[in-house]
Amino acid sequence: MNRIQNNPLRAALAAGRVTVGAFQVLTDPASTELLLNAGLDWVLIDGEHRPMNPETVEQLVRTAHYCGAEKSAMVRVPQLSRSHLQHALESGADAVLVPLVNSAEEAREAGALCRYPPQGTRGLNFVTHASGWGVPDPAAYARAANASAVVAVQIETRGALDAVEGIAAAEGVDMLYVGPTDLSHGLGITAQFDHPDLRAAMERVFAVAKKAGKWLGVLAPNPAFAKWCVERGVTFLTVKSDARMLTASVQSELKNHMFK
Repeated sequence: MNRIQNNPLRAALAAGRVTVGAFQVLTDPASTELLLNAGLDWVLIDGEHRPMNPETVEQLVRTAHYCGAEKSAMVRVPQLSRSHLQHALESGADAVLVPLVNSAEEAREAGALCRYPPQGTRGLNFVTHASGWGVPDPAAYARAANASAVVAVQIETRGALDAVEGIAAAEGVDMLYVGPTDLSHGLGITAQFDHPDLRAAMERVFAVAKKAGKWLGVLAPNPAFAKWCVERGVTFLTVKSDARMLTASVQSELKNHMFK
């Protein structure tokens, strides 16, 4: 059974299981292997803040899948666009994350671009890595791909907060993903993750998403923040990035060995 028919990330989210992953900003597939083999459920390949071409993204997605049938890859695209989302999905990504979604209209567009007609407007190409380079029944493949896709939109601005009800109600959107760093910055409390205004804004997003039947994702800057989010229904939990974890590990080793 291919991954279009059995998306492990979608299955875990549908079952309400908390999944844990990390942003991947390093472009070496070895980083993908290290993260997933260390025990993470998925990698979130960051095409927004890192210059990654479609070939690189596809290689990282392929590597994630080679790490095990239960491992997954989400791709954060640079922006809301047909080409970026199409490339990510045709690479075989189990999920996509669209940054800076600030209106219900943008959320609906994201959902539509990620699904084939009649549910959306995605162009049909069934000779891709996602399809295994060919399928006997293109129509059945399109139906399965529509059912399998996980589309997340990022709530990270005041505009998104103002429009969160419409964003959550948008057809084709499966997850609301809170970016607390950008959101706190937009609220004038940059990186103050314990600030009551940020927590109140996030509580509102969580409540709206749950009412709309959408999954919740978040980037957790520390364990206490992560615990707070999980207690409120977050099941897609991002912990740091490969680059930050590597830096922290080196600093810890130097400190432990008293080299510096």
